[in-house]
Amino acid sequence: MFQITFSLSTCLSLIAMAWCSCPCKKNIEYYNICMKSAQNSNNACGLHLTEYDTCLKERFTHLESKVESLEHSLNRTTHHVSFMAAPATNVKTVVGTLVFGNVLTNKGGAYNGKTGMFTAPVTGTYFFMVTIGLPVPSTSKGSDYLRIHIMKNGKISSYLFIGPEGLWIKRSENTLLELSKGDKVNLFIKTTGSGFHYIAGKDSYPGSTYHSHFSGFLIN
Repeated sequence: MFQITFSLSTCLSLIAMAWCSCPCKKNIEYYNICMKSAQNSNNACGLHLTEYDTCLKERFTHLESKVESLEHSLNRTTHHVSFMAAPATNVKTVVGTLVFGNVLTNKGGAYNGKTGMFTAPVTGTYFFMVTIGLPVPSTSKGSDYLRIHIMKNGKISSYLFIGPEGLWIKRSENTLLELSKGDKVNLFIKTTGSGFHYIAGKDSYPGSTYHSHFSGFLIN
């Protein structure tokens, strides 16, 4: 005999299957026909039960896989992740992690305003953008630039650089990253250059709030 443990929902599904065009239905029909025939023993008819049992297991495995896929898709599409952070005041250019501590929005709670670290709460494709506004010197030593990297798990994934132009400028860099749950993204000042003293914070220009900011969101 074959012993199968079913939940209430499974039993209801089986009842529904009995009245529909289910691939497994033919196996139980063959078993009933076999049992009604005087020429067959219970052992001979047992083959149909075996085939029925195998068919059910395959069907349930297939259905479980589809449910898991749908749940995964639902979790990803309903998980809202987005953030934007900026420096409230000017930030001195020092080699190391660049932290924008004034968190303007942080849906999903993935960005840490104290460490400047974004931690992916779910696996997916993410968009990141950094904008830097600052006064730059007219000259610099050699090919010295201010270089800011967008880092993924401690490795560079994208960067922007600003050279000596003698103007007040605003530059941006963006990137798409495939992240697994728990992956980390942050800004890192690689080189400061000579004469690049600070990254500008809050802006007083009409219609603008911050010279510099770091933002990102989950696409799918």
